[in-house]
Amino acid sequence: MPMPFDATLKDLVQSFVPDYERQFDLTDLGPLQPLNVDLSTVSAATDIVLAHGNPPEGIVDLNFQASRADDLAARVLLYNTLLHHRFRVPVHRLIVLLRPAADDPKLTGRVRYEALPRRARLDFRYEVIRLWRCPVDRFLDGGVGTVPLALLSKFPGKIPIETSIADVVSRIVNRLSRETAPTAAAKIVAASYVLSGLRVPKDIADRVFQGAQAVEESTTYQGIIEKGQVKEARRIILRMGKKKFGKPKAAVQAAIEGTEDLERLERLTDRLLTADNWQELLGIE
Repeated sequence: MPMPFDATLKDLVQSFVPDYERQFDLTDLGPLQPLNVDLSTVSAATDIVLAHGNPPEGIVDLNFQASRADDLAARVLLYNTLLHHRFRVPVHRLIVLLRPAADDPKLTGRVRYEALPRRARLDFRYEVIRLWRCPVDRFLDGGVGTVPLALLSKFPGKIPIETSIADVVSRIVNRLSRETAPTAAAKIVAASYVLSGLRVPKDIADRVFQGAQAVEESTTYQGIIEKGQVKEARRIILRMGKKKFGKPKAAVQAAIEGTEDLERLERLTDRLLTADNWQELLGIE
């Protein structure tokens, strides 16, 4: 099942392919570009497929994993075989484990067995990167498209996690303000916020991002945060209102979903405690 970070990482890689080539040492196969995989069994089974050349002369199958999957090593072999069968070129399989919860001692980088001794065997190798073992500066100093991964990497010393993340966020935003256009910076900061949720609870992520000085001064980030708060406020109003007043009519739901003013949404949220119906809730002002 796709997770919230899946689309974020896919968008990042596809937007900054050269950065990921260099970060994961894939330049021998480059220049790479996203490959439109039209085989349903492959496109449903893998995260991101990058190819060198058109038609492909080589393929990188890149998979980000946030949770443990007992059959992952076997699926690695399956996907590699499907891609090789479809395109008939060498396939490099790279798995990036995003957090310790995704780790498994069976992920050795190798699937090997002999069905009949001395008659037939399989020896398949793949690459595994465990982000929490990679030094934070590897990503902070790498291509700008990969800096969000710094939030999942190895932090120095025994500094409290919230302090460390706040420092990393400030460094990310400071760098983006110097080197990156506003549109790209917005994408990267938003991705950083999403990925931070794989390491700390949402309330800590919110506090860290909002409290970092560089973030406070970033109108780009503030716009992202406010957009997220607006979406969450609408969700709360509709969810709690449905429990109290019943299912809203289409016009009521459209009115709430069309509200962009965060302060108004916050007032409506407070009013849920005293209003008796949807009409009273929306007609208070």
